[in-house]
Amino acid sequence: METKKTLTHVDGLDEILGGGLPTGHVVLLSGLPGTMKSTLAFAVLHNNAVQRHAKSIYVTLEQSRASLLAQMAAMGFDTDAARGDLHLLDVGAIQKGIGKTATKPWIEFLRRTLMTAKEIEGIELVVLDSLEALEVLAKFADRRTELFHLFERLRDLGATTLVLAESSPEASFFGLEAPPPRRDEAFLADGIIELKMHPISDVEVQRRIRVVKMRGSNHKTGFHALVFEDGRFQVTSVISP
Repeated sequence: METKKTLTHVDGLDEILGGGLPTGHVVLLSGLPGTMKSTLAFAVLHNNAVQRHAKSIYVTLEQSRASLLAQMAAMGFDTDAARGDLHLLDVGAIQKGIGKTATKPWIEFLRRTLMTAKEIEGIELVVLDSLEALEVLAKFADRRTELFHLFERLRDLGATTLVLAESSPEASFFGLEAPPPRRDEAFLADGIIELKMHPISDVEVQRRIRVVKMRGSNHKTGFHALVFEDGRFQVTSVISP
C-alpha cells in the first residue's frame, strides 16, 4: 500500500524525499544554529498555504509571534499571502491559556490546542520550534517517557509534524563535532532531516541537507546543497571544493 505524501513545495526537496513527507509522520529537522531550520520549516508551511490553502500551525517557543513574522517577512516571505491558513502559536499565548486552567500541564495544553485546531481548522501541517525549548518549559522529569508520549500525541493528530531539534550526531561545523547527541528523539521520530554548514574553501561555507531516515519512503541519503535566495529555498547538487 502506497504511503500518502505531503509535498513541501521546496524546489528539489520532494525529489530527494521520495515524493514528499509521509502524511501523519513526525519528522525531526535537526541542525546547528545558522542552518536555517526555522526558515525552512516556515517555508514548508508557507508554500502549502499559498499554493493549496493547506491549514497549518507553527508553534514557536523561542520567540514571539510578532518577532517570527517580522523575521520571515525580512527573509522575503509574503506573510500576508498565507494569512488565514498559516497560524502561529507562541509562548505568551500558551502561558496565557495555561494560566486560565492551572491544572493543565504544558504538554497536555499543547495537545488539546493542536487537537482543537485539527478538529475545527483541519490542520494538515504542524511545526514545533523547538524540542529543547519545550523540554525546558515543560520541565521534563523523565525525558525518554515524556518524549515517547509527546511523539505519540503528535501522531494522534494525523497531521504531518516537523519538530526542530539540535544537531544529529554526524553534524559538524568547521571540523568541530557537535555536542553529544540526545538519541531518544532520533529513535522515536519517523524521519530525520539534517541541516549542516560545510566549508568548501578557506572563506566559503555551504548549507547542506540530507534525509537521514524517512519511514515509508524510498529517499536519497546523500548530502545536497540548500540554497536560499529571494524568499525561496532550492535543493541542488553540492558544490565540489
